[in-house]
Amino acid sequence: MTAAPVESAEPVDRRRRRTARTRAGIEEAALRLFTEQGFDNTTVEQIAEAADIAPRTFFRHFPSKDAVLFGDSLREQERMREVLAARPAGEHPLRKLAAAMFDTATRVQADRPQHLMRAQLLESLEAGGDYESHLMHRRWVHEVASSLAEHCGGGEPDPRLYTWSMLLMTCFGSAMREWLVRTDGATLPDILAALLADTTAGLREVTDDPIGRPLR
Repeated sequence: MTAAPVESAEPVDRRRRRTARTRAGIEEAALRLFTEQGFDNTTVEQIAEAADIAPRTFFRHFPSKDAVLFGDSLREQERMREVLAARPAGEHPLRKLAAAMFDTATRVQADRPQHLMRAQLLESLEAGGDYESHLMHRRWVHEVASSLAEHCGGGEPDPRLYTWSMLLMTCFGSAMREWLVRTDGATLPDILAALLADTTAGLREVTDDPIGRPLR
């Protein structure tokens, strides 16, 4: 007697698309409620109801409502590690990090309305929100530098990795701000590429001191 074939698991791509749709629905509902009634006055239960999901489903996608507003750093860190791990072993850390930044820029590009709403909400928060953003930026620099160190031989990140991480993350943040205010259709990856090119050209200029002696 021939056994009945085992039903195949749901294709990975289909699960990912479904997960992406659910996350996008949660973000849209949360950002709308934050705008309408304020961040502090909005609960996870209200977000879940507006997104037509159970609260436990919310927590499968976001650890807290703060993660919806400021971004899910744990998820982004995991994605960054995946991108870094896929880069060539002997590649310069800056190229590894640039690849991760462009990966993020390409994904962010598809959700401009939500990122614009998020930026407007962050600007409307009181000083506490700005301070939280500052703390998250500092944590992100540390996480990025640590991830780079992990994929460049292990050990603790040295000052160069911290410097490069802060530099490229600052460039990414500046590109994001410009992208959100521009109305000419310029893409985030293109804006980031232009900014990195200008920054690289400027850094070349400062490798010599005023009397022409190389600093290195």
